[in-house]
Amino acid sequence: MLYSENLYRSRLRILLILYFFSEEIDSSSELRPEFVKVFKSEVKIQKIDFLIRYPDYLAFELLLLVESSNPKADRIEIKELIKGIFRDNEPDLRREEMLRFFFGAYEDIDDIIAFLVSRNFIKYESKRSVDQRVFNKAYYLTKLGVDKIENEILSNLNNVNWYKERCELINKFFGDLTGSELKFRQYQYKEYKNTKLNQYINGIEDQVKNKFLEIYGEELDI
Repeated sequence: MLYSENLYRSRLRILLILYFFSEEIDSSSELRPEFVKVFKSEVKIQKIDFLIRYPDYLAFELLLLVESSNPKADRIEIKELIKGIFRDNEPDLRREEMLRFFFGAYEDIDDIIAFLVSRNFIKYESKRSVDQRVFNKAYYLTKLGVDKIENEILSNLNNVNWYKERCELINKFFGDLTGSELKFRQYQYKEYKNTKLNQYINGIEDQVKNKFLEIYGEELDI
């Protein structure tokens, strides 16, 4: 039962990432009339997935926006967002650990993509170099997939609300970053960078609390 629940959440998470972070395809294009949105780069999928699965790292990233006076970062808004993350104990209850791989946090999503393709929710395309390396990965959302998300998944499943809101939050503050830029930011954390290969990445709750105190001059209540 636990395995099936985890698999369901993983499929749902990846599908929602593709939906919320994809770009609209020009409706006047006749080349791919069945496709309505496109998402490029598996790296970005992995790095967004990490921010969803590790709420404490997301909280620290939001604090860094405040510290750098990023124009997107409203101090009061972010303060309340982070307080909510910790008030709801998300770093413990919502964390779904990821392994440290050669290029950072990673989880094999090939089976998930194959499942979504088999349901005709998405179409996956890629190219291979002369040495057989895969590149230029693209994930096209079909009209069927978008209709499924908008008319069924987001409308009827209460347990999807948290994932929907989290995708919207990450997209608001970090959606314009590339996968490589997100990877670079995540490598700035020694807990992340120094994790041994094929070991789970540790959380950074204490660092978030210290940074919150430094910026706002008050304890992060839990």
